[in-house]
Amino acid sequence: MSEYSQSSYAQTAPAAPSKKIAIFAIVGSVIALVGSMVNWVISDAEGATGGIKGTDGDGIITLIIALVAAILFIAAMVTKKAALYLVGGVLGLVMAIVAVINMADPERLVVQKLKDDEGVSQEVAEKAAEQAAKLYEMTAGPGLYMVLIGAVVALALGVLGFMKARAAR
Repeated sequence: MSEYSQSSYAQTAPAAPSKKIAIFAIVGSVIALVGSMVNWVISDAEGATGGIKGTDGDGIITLIIALVAAILFIAAMVTKKAALYLVGGVLGLVMAIVAVINMADPERLVVQKLKDDEGVSQEVAEKAAEQAAKLYEMTAGPGLYMVLIGAVVALALGVLGFMKARAAR
């Protein structure tokens, strides 16, 4: 038997994704969930009461998505199934898209709040939001940034967990 036929390197199967990936993905989802309940639009108006919370509009969507993503990442940590990581990552992408849309147009949430709370029509709400935007500077609040950061973390770690879980097969 030649000395080259026996390798000193042990061949091992790739390891399954570390629990750290799932835990940090869960943390990202929780950050997005909390950000969904924090102010999404703030204004420089005198007497302003802090702003408009995400749950007055699209924050309900990101809240539900973040909750589902966190549950999927918990299931992925337990079962080590690649598909669960991928779906959680895709949900992170959806949350990021919703956050970016609302960052680009803060008036959107004002219109939704006026329609829901005041019962005005879409046209009246849009005109009122446009007037408010002319009088006061409306900017994205901390909740939108929290949702965006949490969503990007969930997206990145969901994809990473998926790739590691696939490699472990």
